[in-house]
Amino acid sequence: MTRSTTATEAFEPEHAARLARDLAEKGAIRSPEWRRVFARVPRHLFVSSFVVRTSEGTVAYDEQTPGRLETIYSDATLITRFSADGLAISSSTEPSLMALMLEHLRLQDGMKVLEVGTGTGYNAALLSERLCSALVTSIDVDGALVDRARGALEAAGYRPALAAVDGARGYPNNAPYQRILATCGLGRIPVSWLDQLDEGGLILANVGLGMALLRKGSDGHARGRLLPEAAGFMRLRSSSAPGVPTVSEVLSVTGGGPERVRVVEKVAGLDDHASSEFLLSLLLPYGLRVVQHRQEGQVHGVLDGASGSWMRVEVDHQGRTTVSERGDRHLWAAYTALLSDWEEAGRPEIGRYGLTITPAGEHHLWLDHPQNTNTPLDQAETTG
Repeated sequence: MTRSTTATEAFEPEHAARLARDLAEKGAIRSPEWRRVFARVPRHLFVSSFVVRTSEGTVAYDEQTPGRLETIYSDATLITRFSADGLAISSSTEPSLMALMLEHLRLQDGMKVLEVGTGTGYNAALLSERLCSALVTSIDVDGALVDRARGALEAAGYRPALAAVDGARGYPNNAPYQRILATCGLGRIPVSWLDQLDEGGLILANVGLGMALLRKGSDGHARGRLLPEAAGFMRLRSSSAPGVPTVSEVLSVTGGGPERVRVVEKVAGLDDHASSEFLLSLLLPYGLRVVQHRQEGQVHGVLDGASGSWMRVEVDHQGRTTVSERGDRHLWAAYTALLSDWEEAGRPEIGRYGLTITPAGEHHLWLDHPQNTNTPLDQAETTG
């Protein structure tokens, strides 16, 4: 039986074994190989001070906090670093999501893996334990994080290749890879990743609010479905990608004067926030929607960080909708076209959608099969 953790309690192998057992009982771990890996890798070596978000707020832990090991070896995301303005920028993701992604990779002995987003190094340790350190490359834009992860990995007995580089560029030095795993959120899959992936290789990445599992074909295209599970990792920090607006920026910009205003009847699908948010995240990979609940109804403010275009959608309690827009991209027409297709298809779940990425980096969204009518996401805008 696992003892209650105190500030002075030392790590015991049972901590990791219990975590592996819990993940298997949840169905996140489905194979004996990954259960063995999670039972062997000491997660506590990769985190010292961290913050956990709970329904009551946040709880901060350091090496003297009672219950620290119990928390580390639970299915919790451990936030390890914040930006100057208080945004979480590094964490050790909840183990059940890690396990789910690792299982979907379908790793085989001898495969080379590129991990984008080193973070604490814990996931690189799991990969190194499953394969071997020589087959694992992990990159992160933050050199300080990479240095800390290297120290933790060495303390745990692993020596994968680590590099402090822009994750959007991949790492050609050790290419080609049979698997590329992104433990960060993306707006679009970088072309460099396709270039560095072997034919038949898999990419698993959080695109928008979906988890895309894509296989590279002989034609250089990567195709695959979105997993049924939605996810939202911390964004990839890259000099080559536009920034995503903050909540305050959305509220400030969308409160301005519009160039175009229209009044429309109730829009089908707009009330389904989870699905409409998923579609919007694919349409506007560098956009953000903020919903305000007011006495007269809801106000949806959407700002595209790539183009600077925005829309404000005001919906009263009768469904009457006033749309105000500004900018070169006509966001409302593109957004409602996606919503209309989704509504006509019977409001399909996320897992029925898929993506095709061309060698030029164009992203196409399709339903059920790649040959079905698809939407070119990077051109999904009209002047209507």
